[in-house]
Parts: sequence; C-alpha cells; structure tokens
Amino acid sequence: MLVSIVIPVLNEAENIAVLWSRLQQVTAGLPEYRFEVVFVDDGSQDGTVEEIERLPRCGTLSWKLVKFSRNFGHQAAISAGMQYASGEALIFLDADLQDPPELLPQFLEKYREGYDVVYGIRRNRKEPLWLRFCFGAFYRIFNLIADRPIPLDVGDFSLVSQRVARLIASMPEHDRLIRGMRSWVGFRQIGIPYDRPERHAGQTSYSLGRRISGALDGLFGYSKVPIRIALFTGLLVCAIGGTYLSKALISSLLFGKTAEAGWTSVVTLGFMLGGANLVAIAIVGEYVCRIYFQTKNRPIFVVDRIETSQSLAEPTGSPDGRSSGAPDSEARSLR
Repeated sequence: MLVSIVIPVLNEAENIAVLWSRLQQVTAGLPEYRFEVVFVDDGSQDGTVEEIERLPRCGTLSWKLVKFSRNFGHQAAISAGMQYASGEALIFLDADLQDPPELLPQFLEKYREGYDVVYGIRRNRKEPLWLRFCFGAFYRIFNLIADRPIPLDVGDFSLVSQRVARLIASMPEHDRLIRGMRSWVGFRQIGIPYDRPERHAGQTSYSLGRRISGALDGLFGYSKVPIRIALFTGLLVCAIGGTYLSKALISSLLFGKTAEAGWTSVVTLGFMLGGANLVAIAIVGEYVCRIYFQTKNRPIFVVDRIETSQSLAEPTGSPDGRSSGAPDSEARSLR
C-alpha cells in the first residue's frame, strides 16, 4: 500500500534534513507500506528546493517536489498535494517538526480500522499565551456560528483517505480552509491528542496578517451568521431610533414638553446609525469580495515544475535534470 505524506514548505531549508531523517526512522518501522513524500514548495527563497533535491531515496521512502511559480499560501499548497499525491491514504504535516512524524503509525492504525479522516488534536502548544488565546477563541467562535462545526484545537495535521482527498481537491472554492472542508465531507472521523512542540529551527513564514486573513476566510466562508448579525444590528438601531422619536412625540403632544436644545441626541443617533451602516456594509463587502474573486475562476495555484527522487537519480535526457513529465511550459493548476 502506498501512503503519500504531503508537506507544504516555505523557507524551511534548516528543517528539511532533520525532517527527512525522522521520516526515515518512522517509515523503517512500517515495512508493510511504501511512502512518497510530496513536498509542495510555496515560493521558497532560502534554498529549500536545493535541500530537497539533495535528499536520498531510501528503501520504501521516496520524494516528489511540486514547485509553485510563486507564493500562493499554505492552504493552496495542501490542495496541490492532494492533486499530485498518488497514495491510498494521504498524511499532511508541516516541515517545522511541530507535527511529529512519530504519530504516523497511530494515524495508519486508525485508517486500517476504517476511519477516513484521522486528525491530530493539539493538547499543548508552545506558542505565546496571546497567540494560544487567539487560536482558542477562533475555534470557539467558528463553531458558534458555522453551519458545520470543526473539532476544537485541530489543525491540518491529519490523515485522509484518497476518496476524501479527491472530494476536497475537487471543491471549487477559492478561499479554502482545509480543516473546515475536511469536516464538511463527513465519513468516519477520529482525533488523536498530541503535544505540539516548538519549531525545530528558523522562523515561521505564517505571519499575523495571514493568520487573520485565514480566520476571516473561515468565518465568512462557512457561515451566514455575520450577514445576519448585520441585519439584526440594523434592526436594533432602527428600534432604538424609533423609540427615541416616539418618546419625543409623546412628550410633546401629551405633556407639552419640547425637546431639549442642543445636538446631543442628533449626534448620538447619527453616530449609531452611521456605525451600524458601516458595519453592515463591511460585512456585505466581505461576502461580495469573495464572490468577486470566485467568479474570476482563476486557478488556486500554478505549478512551475515537478521533480522526483527517481528522475534526479536516473536522468531522462533533460538538460537541466528536470522530470520529463513536467517541462518548463507546464503550468498545471487546480480550479
């Protein structure tokens, strides 16, 4: 049985050799499987590709490199791995060794028991307290408003069967949250708790801005609640304004009281109505923006070239050592 290990990489040159060594140790204890490691390079600039090309094929463990033409993002890299992987089961992990390869045997054991999705549950995280708070808050807010909740404190570290991978890869949406899509497809799923260590080396390329963007994609891509919040906020503001106006009319008609001089009430209502309108417009804009980019029907990623450990070990006549199956003119993509 062939198992594909999909690893998105972005400036992970310091981690590749150690990651490969640990994968060799783990897969050596699983002789009943063959493994291919599908590295998806998301526009690295630090020699990550060269480090991968130096990796030796060993026993039942080989590698494939899918190199993007530029940076398209972590979720796009996972989607590309789904398209180019050949295994019956696909395992996704990060190159920074925060997803321990030593859990692979447990994932495969659950797969043999009939589970289509096996995901890692982050029991302990070695990130700053404020970041852990943000992660925890996101999962709980997401599950509060999402049409289909996801398990708490899970990431992309998981095993999926080939049929689940093909289903997710075929989904046409541009703004992708793999863990949400993985939950949406259903089938038998189970989680395995683990302690998430610190990065082995280097700095994360997943900036705060990207994290916020990914969180917004999840919240707006999997729920109608934000647009309904805008609706109820508008109704509430209108009710407050109507109540204030009714009070003023009743006071004037029944008790002969005139409104107090000054602009306090006008300014207050103006700010309330204006703020509610801006919030509603912003929420609608988030949805419209996503619809706009989706209707462009651009590919989620563009592939520059593909290399394999076999093609580099046994050149096929290509002058630059690239696989004959992926010439420079090829730009395969997932729509």
